[in-house]
Amino acid sequence: MKPMPTLDWGTAPSLDAFETLMWRMDVYPNLRSSVVGIELLDCAPDRQRILGAHRWGVAAIPRLRDRLVEVPLATPEWVEDSSFDLETHLDFVCLPGPGSERQLLDHAARFAMAPFDRARPPWQAQVIEGLEGGRAAYLLKLHHALSDGIGIVQLMSFMHSRSREPSGRAEVPPPVQTGRYTDTAVLAVWRRRLLRELATAPKRASALWSAGARALATPADGEPLLSRAARYAASARRALAPYMAPPSPLLKDRSHQWHFEMLDLPLAPFKAAAKACKASLNDAFIAGLLGGFARYHAEMGREVDEMPIGMPINVRSEHASGGGNHFAPGQLAGRLKGATPIERMRHIGEQVARLRDEPALAAPLALMPLLARLPPSVVAKAMGPKMAANDLQISNVPGIRDTVYLAGARVTRLYPFAPLPGVAGMITLVSHGEHCCIGLNLDARAIAEPDRLMRALRASFDEVLALAPAASADT
Repeated sequence: MKPMPTLDWGTAPSLDAFETLMWRMDVYPNLRSSVVGIELLDCAPDRQRILGAHRWGVAAIPRLRDRLVEVPLATPEWVEDSSFDLETHLDFVCLPGPGSERQLLDHAARFAMAPFDRARPPWQAQVIEGLEGGRAAYLLKLHHALSDGIGIVQLMSFMHSRSREPSGRAEVPPPVQTGRYTDTAVLAVWRRRLLRELATAPKRASALWSAGARALATPADGEPLLSRAARYAASARRALAPYMAPPSPLLKDRSHQWHFEMLDLPLAPFKAAAKACKASLNDAFIAGLLGGFARYHAEMGREVDEMPIGMPINVRSEHASGGGNHFAPGQLAGRLKGATPIERMRHIGEQVARLRDEPALAAPLALMPLLARLPPSVVAKAMGPKMAANDLQISNVPGIRDTVYLAGARVTRLYPFAPLPGVAGMITLVSHGEHCCIGLNLDARAIAEPDRLMRALRASFDEVLALAPAASADT
């Protein structure tokens, strides 16, 4: 028998302050934090193998058996759900005829918006059968407090096999049932956390004092202290600004109802187009989106010059374990009116470069411990308008390049759908094999005509893809 493998994923004993806010704000529909991945499969997977793969997965990754417990005067703690039952987390659904992708997306949006049972581990999965053409789909829904996009891709890569045939994974022993956690256990967690905080407080205070003393005594690169302080203050103002461009009047209405769309681009030509324009794939991605929204605004008779965009900046260290959230919020101004795709790429590239060099990039994260101690209703009122001030939230996550299988079915596409934090649209790109898979989570009222928007986006990305041979010929 093969030894049972494990993945160093989700090992933190508790949520950090940012994750705590996401978890507690989840009760408000406009701040819900469910992440959903839709995998398209070339055939229906074998049900018994699906069950076996999930039993193996939850045994190899203990975090998937953990639930969150609120701790007095602290952030929530992860504790094992001793009553864990896989069947409450995995379901099989058959779409009614004709089993179109539109039916799948509408079902996935309803699945994503349904709140988690907060007494259980915050994840669910569904196998969707009956998709036209004899295909199927797999839906994985996790709370964002579990992980950011990079960590979720790590998890999905680990959970999939590289062969259509059974992989001969290790047998999984049944979990030991130890009974439900009680209030006494929660209090024990609180006492342990309090003792840990008290024990480390002097060390943290000493480190902070030493760092401050070094900064005062030795200005970096000979720069005067007051000059550095002024530069940091200016950076903090930019990091904490409500938005980098005025919000679009066309996208101002909100329903907090999610509408899913998906878009597929060939990865190699897309990368070639970006390279030919001396831009990154992320620059080309955002430029294509901006071109589509420029078209959409023009067709709706509401042209604007710019739109505000939020974009997470990855701060995950090379040695960070899987799972968890390792990003800082960033803000950009997206150019719409009167710009070519190349001009948009350059404009975005310049802003992203400046953003990564901001001294106060993580300044918003410094406020999270304070916000996590306030009543959720107060935080929701404070954060809701700030987050809704951006028209779009955009993310780009490296995906799985290998050919992967789920219980005998080949995964042909993986579309990511991140939460819609009060904005008009949350748009995420994940590379899968030779494809760029783009998942669009749109507010149903803000985007009044999603079919028109999707046509505009396809036309814009066709323009970007066409730059590869044209730019190569010029050089």
